[in-house]
Amino acid sequence: MYVILIDSGTTNTRIRIVDEQSKTVIDALKIEVGVKNAAMDKSNKGLKTAIEQGIKEVLDKNALEISDIGHIIASGMITSNLGLREVPHIVAPANVDDFRKGMEKDEIYGISCYFIPGMKNKAIDGSGTLEEIREMDIMRGEEVEVFGLLEQMDISGEGVIVLPGSHTKFVRVSKDKQLISCFSTLGGELVQAVQSNTILSSSLEDGLIDTLETEHLENGYLKAKTEGLTRSLFGVRLLDMYTAVSGNQRANYLLGAIYHEDVQALKFYTDGLDLDWLIVGGSEILKNSMSHLLSLEFSDKKIIKASQEVVEQSYITGSIMIHDNH
Repeated sequence: MYVILIDSGTTNTRIRIVDEQSKTVIDALKIEVGVKNAAMDKSNKGLKTAIEQGIKEVLDKNALEISDIGHIIASGMITSNLGLREVPHIVAPANVDDFRKGMEKDEIYGISCYFIPGMKNKAIDGSGTLEEIREMDIMRGEEVEVFGLLEQMDISGEGVIVLPGSHTKFVRVSKDKQLISCFSTLGGELVQAVQSNTILSSSLEDGLIDTLETEHLENGYLKAKTEGLTRSLFGVRLLDMYTAVSGNQRANYLLGAIYHEDVQALKFYTDGLDLDWLIVGGSEILKNSMSHLLSLEFSDKKIIKASQEVVEQSYITGSIMIHDNH
C-alpha cells in the first residue's frame, strides 16, 4: 500500500508517494504554493486547490487510483491557521507518541489525511511576559525531520539537532529522545533579504553561496564577531569595490557573518547544558557551512554531520514513524 506525504511550507509544498513498507519514494512533486498564498488571498481555497491538483497529477503520472492510497500524512505549515487544517501545537517536552496523539484527521482529495501537530515550548497565551517570550519558541514540520534523523542515526546521550534553512532551528533532545524545546532564528531569510533587497544586491549578483570556501566564510564570521553584524554586512560591498574577491567568496563571507548570529543564539540556548553531541542537518551547502563554524565555537563537543541520504530520508521516516507509533 502507498501513502502520500505532504510537507507544506511558507512558499512551497512537496507531495511524495511512498511505499509504506519500504519507505521508498515512488515519485515526488514540488509545487510553488504555500501558506504565503493563503495569507495573500485571505483564504486557503487556492492552497487546497493547488494541493489537490498536485495529488491528481502525481497519481495520474504513476497510473494510481485513490484506492491505491492508504492515507495521507501532512505536516508543516499546512497545520497552521493559514493551512488546510489548524492543529494546536503540543507543548514540550514531547515524544513521538505525544505527536501521534495530537494528530487530527480530515480528508484531502477524498483521501483520509492525518495532520501532524507542531510544538511550542510553553503553554502561554497573548498575555505572555517578555521573560516568558525569551524562552518561547514554536515549530511546524521540523519535529518530523528530527524524529527521522534520530531514528536513522546511532546516537546516545543528550544533544541538539541543528537545522539550517529559511529559519535556523535548534532542537534540544533528551537521552530518551524526547524533544525538550526548540529555538529559532531568521538566519536563512535574512541572507535572502540582504541579497535581494539591499544595496548589496549588486555585489551578490551571482546569487547565494555555490561552493563552500571556508576562508571567506570564516572572514565574515570573525568580522561580525569583532565589528558587529551591520558593519560586517557592509563589508560585502567593500569587498566588491576594492578587492579581487569573487562573487562566490562574497556570498561565503555574507553567510559567515549572518551565521555568526545563529551560533551566538545557539551558545545562549545551550549555556550551562552538558551536551554530548550536536547533529547538523539541512541541505549540503548549509550543513557543511554551519558545521564548520560550529567547530570554531564548540570544539569540545561532538559535531555530527548527517549524511545527505539520511537527511533526505528523515522526513519520510519521521512522518511514517509518528503516524504508525502505537
